Amino acid sequence: MAALFTGAPPHLDDLRARVAERWGGLPLLRRTLLRPARPTWLRPHRWLSLDGFDVRAHVLAADAEGQSRGEGMGDTPFSDLLGRLVAQPVPDGLPPWRLRLVRAGRQAASRQRFALVLTAHHALMDGRSLELLLSSLLDGGGSGRGVRATGSGRGAPVAQPRSTGGLLGALRPGQALPPPPGPPREQRDVAWADVDTDAVRAARRALPGLGATLNEVLLAASAGALRAVHGEPDSGPSAARPLYGVFSVDLRTLEQAETLGNIVTAVRVPLPVAVDDPRERLVACRAVTAPSGHAHDADTTTRLINSAARMGPWALRLLSRRGTAPRWAPVACTAIRWPRGPWSLDGAPLERVITLVRTQTPGAVTLTLTNYADTYTLCVVGNTPPGQARLLAAAFERELTSLGGTVSTAGRNSPL
Repeated sequence: MAALFTGAPPHLDDLRARVAERWGGLPLLRRTLLRPARPTWLRPHRWLSLDGFDVRAHVLAADAEGQSRGEGMGDTPFSDLLGRLVAQPVPDGLPPWRLRLVRAGRQAASRQRFALVLTAHHALMDGRSLELLLSSLLDGGGSGRGVRATGSGRGAPVAQPRSTGGLLGALRPGQALPPPPGPPREQRDVAWADVDTDAVRAARRALPGLGATLNEVLLAASAGALRAVHGEPDSGPSAARPLYGVFSVDLRTLEQAETLGNIVTAVRVPLPVAVDDPRERLVACRAVTAPSGHAHDADTTTRLINSAARMGPWALRLLSRRGTAPRWAPVACTAIRWPRGPWSLDGAPLERVITLVRTQTPGAVTLTLTNYADTYTLCVVGNTPPGQARLLAAAFERELTSLGGTVSTAGRNSPL
């Protein structure tokens, strides 16, 4: 997760002192992951709690040449640096997290910008934990909010709705994203873009009643963007299988709102890429994310993981291999709402937040929409040919505009 600020960057030693003061008492950040002994497929990884962490090893500086903001579509030095940082492994043998102070060169004093980039292994914490940690480091907003770490590195137990069946269905593969013509050229590809706030609001009004949720808009716009970039679905034998996407569900209760760790699950849904009309795609996304099905699928994912864990590390590894297969769910969508601000760091205002997810599956993409103070930022990360993330980001914005246009058209056609 990258937090972008307007103003002069702090001194690295001052940032390290702030991290030691505000994060030094969190057990989660003092935990390192030990590799399994041989035979590795039979033995689990283990957490080892350390007495502390070395702030100089975990809080580092990086410089981005040129301006830190350009078009914001992946062709600026700052965006290139973000792409390198998200793919860089966290330190081995140390607690698996790192905070970088990114400074941009050759900037006028009146237009200075800098960023904090927090990277953590998903085994240590989820995306909500990144937001909790970063905001606890800043001033303003909910400053002084206390974050709590779970004692085991996993989320605290959460009561789940009971459901029956669905386990075999959750393992069935769907379609993979169609590969582009030519030889395979998959590699890390990152693009981020400003998303028009009015376009998001108009898209949310495209459904009657209380309107569409941010998750529904994200899924529908992503489906439209995939259709625009990859074309219509296959008409071959695999066409009967859906193209699946996953979206994250935070399982924290009100009592766990400030708890760090992994208290999250994922829901797999079929994406309506075969539907022609943007509004109908949004209606379809509402249908598959309805509360009853949403709870059932979240419970199915949790039960799958718990069942594999009871069988042993080998079963978890087999399940993980299935979950990262190109045909299981090649599209991941995450909507994140940053807590109310304004926020700042040593007087430098927080401008926007970019959430990055590392994509390891060949041909897979992740689309993350982050909202801070009604400033929406889309980040697309793909293990795809270079430039495809930028194409998806541009197509996503066009799809949002189309969704908003359905509101205007409906208004003109409605009787008085």
